Amino acid sequence: MNASHEQPIMMSDRKGHNGITEDGTATTLTAQEKERPITEYRSVVRRLTPLECERLQGFPDGWTDIGEWTDTNGKKHKEADSPRYKALGNSIALPFWEYLARRICAQYERPVTMASLFDGIGGFPLAFERCGAKAVWASEIEEFPIAVTKRHFPEEDEP
Repeated sequence: MNASHEQPIMMSDRKGHNGITEDGTATTLTAQEKERPITEYRSVVRRLTPLECERLQGFPDGWTDIGEWTDTNGKKHKEADSPRYKALGNSIALPFWEYLARRICAQYERPVTMASLFDGIGGFPLAFERCGAKAVWASEIEEFPIAVTKRHFPEEDEP
């Protein structure tokens, strides 16, 4: 995977070797290997699916699969993978934040509530909800993440 804004890729060996060479070392796909095309590795390169990206980030399957959606100005948007990739790439990885939320919630004798600034696709409310807390407010400026959050947390206020 890379840190650029491109969609992530995976590489696997067609012959079932899974990228392991004869001497037992694992092959990798690097940006520096310009002289040998990928076809010499007998491998297939493919993009991760949005579902795989959701799972890597710790979100439930289909979290960003909201179909056709309407933005805050009333403009309708067709279902597409590009906004899903962008939103997931800009999101948080839930396992760490769930761990932290669990520790925070354990310190209070009363029910915990939280607010989320720059909320993205609802990662913080989801992490805290899984730990028994309640998200009472969320804010986001990007249209697609707003639509995802509203789908999963329709009762949250937006300033």
